[in-house]
Amino acid sequence: MKKSIFILIIYLLINRCSAFDLTRATGGRAAALGRASVCSQDLWALQNNPAGLAYLKGWHFGLYYENQWLLKETAFKSGGIVKSFDRIGCFGLLVTQFGGVDYSENQFGIVYARDFGPYLQMGLRFEYLLFHWGDGYPNRGAPSFELGIQSQVTEKLRLGATIYNPIRARLMTINEDPLPIDLCFGLSYQFTNDFVAQCELEKNSEREGFQLRSGFEYQVFKRFYLRAGVQCNPNLLSFGIGYEIHHLHVDVAAQLHQALGTSLQISMEYSIP
Repeated sequence: MKKSIFILIIYLLINRCSAFDLTRATGGRAAALGRASVCSQDLWALQNNPAGLAYLKGWHFGLYYENQWLLKETAFKSGGIVKSFDRIGCFGLLVTQFGGVDYSENQFGIVYARDFGPYLQMGLRFEYLLFHWGDGYPNRGAPSFELGIQSQVTEKLRLGATIYNPIRARLMTINEDPLPIDLCFGLSYQFTNDFVAQCELEKNSEREGFQLRSGFEYQVFKRFYLRAGVQCNPNLLSFGIGYEIHHLHVDVAAQLHQALGTSLQISMEYSIP
């Protein structure tokens, strides 16, 4: 127990915020790519860049679990549902939770995305954040939103960008603590049919400097993928695999932090065309 508390305190000091990053990339694929995800087009665009949902067709269901540094007190869980409609766009629901009984952060989001042609896809996520403290302290919450865009510039090059909480929403506390503003821009390049690389740059108002993330994915076989990535500020190395079983996608990843050790991630996505 003492070890768990000690590691958690170190983590909070490193990240300079109350707890987990509100804009953290979600999904086993993103985790393996060093959390580079602003150009991705899968179910977890619900969190990573809502514009990425514009490409999806039919129903999509997903679950994600991250065991940070092998501690249940810092576990991160997420679930999402997406449904696309012809000529209207794509709608989704997102629920996430970080923490445990004594402290937790909960996110409830509604997402809409639409394709405006080959050069522009846009998405918007409205969300409500609920912070829970133990020992009888009252819960605190705040509404916020994220706007995302993507553009398929060429057959191989895709650009993506997001802005989170531009209105500087504040928690309903005595001090009205502001939530961070976050900007992210990145690109994805398809070198060959089976090899793709992503790179992105993020600026968070609560973090000094910029955060650089990059990763690559190689399709070894028809349904099997190898991935690796790196993140700077803080420094992380990551790797993982992905496998498709008919309409089920399973992605597993591991991340190595220079001070805190290993984190494991797994996500599952099931689609109905």
